[in-house]
Amino acid sequence: MIPPAADPRSVGGTLRIIGLYQDVTVPLPAGDWSSTSSQVYRFRNKEAPAGPSPVKLALIAPGSRLTVSADTSGIDLGDPHQGTVSVALTVGGDTYCSTCTTPVKDEPGRYVAAACEAPAVCPPPPPPVSSTPDGFRSDLMTNPTAVFTEPQTPKPAYLVTVSPGPFGTPIVQIANDPGLRTSPVTGTWGTDARHVYSTQQPWNADETLITIENRGTRASPSPLILDGSTYEPKSGPCSNYPLWDYRWHPTLAHAHEQINVTADGLELMWFDVVSCTKTRSWTLPIAASYGIGSGKGNPSNDGRFVVIAGTTQVYVVDMDPQPPSAPYPNNRIGPPLDVSDCGLTNCTIAWARISASGKYGVVSYTGDNIRVFDVDPATLALTPHAMPTSSYRCAGTAAAGYIYSLGHADVALNPFDNDEDVIVGQDECHLSGQTVNGVLIGHVLMVRLRDDAIVALTDPSNEAYADHISTRNLNRPGWAYVDYFQEDGMRFSDEVIAVKLDGSKAVQRFAHKHSVFDGCYRCESHPAPSMDGRRILFASNWAEHCGTFCGSTTDIEDYLIDARGPQSSP
Repeated sequence: MIPPAADPRSVGGTLRIIGLYQDVTVPLPAGDWSSTSSQVYRFRNKEAPAGPSPVKLALIAPGSRLTVSADTSGIDLGDPHQGTVSVALTVGGDTYCSTCTTPVKDEPGRYVAAACEAPAVCPPPPPPVSSTPDGFRSDLMTNPTAVFTEPQTPKPAYLVTVSPGPFGTPIVQIANDPGLRTSPVTGTWGTDARHVYSTQQPWNADETLITIENRGTRASPSPLILDGSTYEPKSGPCSNYPLWDYRWHPTLAHAHEQINVTADGLELMWFDVVSCTKTRSWTLPIAASYGIGSGKGNPSNDGRFVVIAGTTQVYVVDMDPQPPSAPYPNNRIGPPLDVSDCGLTNCTIAWARISASGKYGVVSYTGDNIRVFDVDPATLALTPHAMPTSSYRCAGTAAAGYIYSLGHADVALNPFDNDEDVIVGQDECHLSGQTVNGVLIGHVLMVRLRDDAIVALTDPSNEAYADHISTRNLNRPGWAYVDYFQEDGMRFSDEVIAVKLDGSKAVQRFAHKHSVFDGCYRCESHPAPSMDGRRILFASNWAEHCGTFCGSTTDIEDYLIDARGPQSSP
């Protein structure tokens, strides 16, 4: 081996491993190189696979063979056989490489090879990743028709970024294993450390803070606020904050504030979680049955309006009155409307929410039967919004405001339709593959709240069953984020994707979820995008398609997909 022209103590190096379903590059930082002569360089990291690199030892010396011993969760050895594996050590402009075709041992979890050949030409470096105009990685998978075999991918380690195949999008586990300390915050990670739900935004408005729950055996504190860049714990809850059902305020002007309803359902408040200060408060005329819209509501996109649901009544609160109304603390709460006489066999309120614009109230009854109400801008009174009789629904009537039934849905503004209020969800009329009013129904649908007009966002051909939908990406309008059930051999099986709201069926495909969730609600992934949509949280026990290093089905942790391009990362 000829010594490199550049000194690795100055420029550092990288180790690239290329094999089945993987192309992983790990760092060899300059600060961990030493030299005993001008031609001998040694890299050492005693903490490996922790610390600055998963590589424990690398040696460059004249006449030596290239020797590699590495262990990192970014290397996938979960498949029955790896076959050919190549390694490339790069320092400056010099690359040393070897290709192994006849391993001594090739089995799940272990690959051993010796005396591998040096190819005439080293593998070309992976194409550089750039940023798209909207700040995403340029190498994201956007083919909506491809069917992928989900690889056996080992469970990642805490705060170690991996890029599993076939998508290669970086993923990092941001909740540690149960029983370990929540350093630097005093506390212990529990068996259930994850965000709340797909329609509850984990990031604050400027994306500097992330809130997750920390539940289960020995867990404390909960919730935890994480640093939005490093993902390390930053703080626990304020001691004077009676939090129960809370949402981040969606505007930059109130980036540190959460909108919260107390456990007794009698107080709505804004609370600054950095200064530990209550900034606004309302006494509610009818107790909320469970927080904000029965736990699945959100404020309007401007943070002004919210719908509160009791057991049978719903009403609107204006949290930031604008002229001609007097400003806060002017108490502006609309009259409650009894919605229990709904015309269905079951009129139990499942959830209620304000539309993204604040123009409509939306109530979903048991069975995912959705009803739209007009909000009177002067009085905040709610009245049923009659739909065209020609529009389609599988429950209720047009006159009562019913629309096509959608499950696990979220509301948004559609920039491709003059910012009309819409709701996006999974098909709960169960007509996938059939044509309704000229629309071929897929598993993910968008319905316009004004007139129940349906747009299919996905093609039903060989499409796995969609699960949860989120449009919490308020700063990236025009896309909805979806996860899918595992149905091997079908499109989008076990994937997290984004679908475009223009009806083109354009997608971005990010990652597989690897979670076993049958009979375990908190094991469901519930993907939730950041405000700009470039990062996504999903929960997983990583007990599915995980090879020889699986998680426990009872340990649930949050994982973060980072689809940001190089220039958009902090």
